[in-house]
Amino acid sequence: MKKVFGVIRKVDLRLFLAINRLRSNWQNKSFSLLTNLGGLYFQTSLALFLTLLPATRNTGLKLGITQLVVAGSVQLIKHIVSRVRPYIALANIIPLKTERDYSFPSGHTAAAFSAALTINASVPLAISIITFALAALIGYSRIYIGVHYPSDVIVGGLIGYTIAGVLLLVL
Repeated sequence: MKKVFGVIRKVDLRLFLAINRLRSNWQNKSFSLLTNLGGLYFQTSLALFLTLLPATRNTGLKLGITQLVVAGSVQLIKHIVSRVRPYIALANIIPLKTERDYSFPSGHTAAAFSAALTINASVPLAISIITFALAALIGYSRIYIGVHYPSDVIVGGLIGYTIAGVLLLVL
């Protein structure tokens, strides 16, 4: 088992460095903006906006509930695991943004996948594809800007998707 985790860490580091070093001005600007769509302010605003519209009120309420559970779960795991951010742990990494909490798992990615699944419960397939593509890009942006390892993003996405899926069964 120790050997498996060693291989995962190596692949994680190699992928992080490969993605993080693909810097260009347009990508820096694009991913710095895009990453905010998985953040607390945007996700809260989205849930409130959807709740205020009569046609999407139910979706907005479900989104608000799932985001609260996802955020709480992610913060609990972050404190248990206490993984240091890559720009702190690795030399010569210059993040485009810094964060104050731990790295594992990615809360932005968890929120993005939770939102995608929750919204997709009430929209056509074409919009579903767009929301999941956007969630994946938000996850990628977290690696690109230097605040998460790929495994943080993968697990964050799985957490958000799983929690939303379970909650949508009962809400």
